[in-house]
This record gives sequence, structure tokens and C-alpha cells, in this order.
Amino acid sequence: MANVGKELALISAGTSENFNAMTIMFGAEGMIWGKAAYFAFIKPERYTFEFIKASDYFTVSYFPKQLNKIHKVFGYKSGRDLDKIKETGITPEFLENGITFKEANEIYICKKIYFKQMDKDFEPEDVVAQYNDPKNIIYGESHYALIGEIEKHIVK
Repeated sequence: MANVGKELALISAGTSENFNAMTIMFGAEGMIWGKAAYFAFIKPERYTFEFIKASDYFTVSYFPKQLNKIHKVFGYKSGRDLDKIKETGITPEFLENGITFKEANEIYICKKIYFKQMDKDFEPEDVVAQYNDPKNIIYGESHYALIGEIEKHIVK
């Protein structure tokens, strides 16, 4: 199992004709409602958010450490503005229920079972303050909590 929550990963959603991926670090693997699940958190301002919102499935892909450089593109640049696949040189791999990348060494294929915006009234004050700081990476709206039932876990 990848170092979930400690290593960076790409979360992807969409179709083979139109998809996007972004770097995530806020995530965990666990159990909910008697199901093996992957928990992720995503900002509504992110381009990938639109694809996750519209999709029934998403994938989380972990990569060997020597490919960590891809996260500078997938974590800080938008698919609205550039082709992140072309920029990084990684290879999309289209699965029955998701998109991953040939270079990934661990993949979670998840069926979306919960997707709701977190309530600022219940978030720590220091976190809410960061939403108001344009210099902070989490500036903007509260994250959405995303829970996917893990339908398949692939380790290469």
C-alpha cells in the first residue's frame, strides 16, 4: 500500500475523450459503511473538480518517487490552461471505470459514494483563516469531502 496521506498522488476523472487529473495529498484509505473506501478532499476551484462532480468513478494513482516532478505541474497548473499530460510526458491509460497512467505503480479505482462540501462552521479557525489568505495554497472555498468505494486496488 502506498503511503496514503504522506505521498502525493494524482486523482483523475472523466472519459477517454475528456478528462483531467490533479495532485492530491489530502487523502486516506479506510472503511465506511462496511465498504473499503478512499477518502479525498478537493477544492471546488480546481478544474478536476468539474470532472469528479460529473463522474461516477475516480482513480487515485501513485507513482515511483523518481516521478515526483510531475506534481509541480499537476499540483500547481490548471488543465484549463495547458496540457499537463504533454507537459509531463506521462501516458494516460484508460480503464473500464477510470483513467490512470502507465507509469503509476499503485492505483485505486473508486466508485463515488459521497461528495459534499465541508462546513466552515466546523473547521478549525486556523484552517478557515487560510481560506482568506490569497498567498495560501488552500485559499478560496472549503474543500469537498469525496469518498469512493474502492472497487479495485492495483499494485504493479
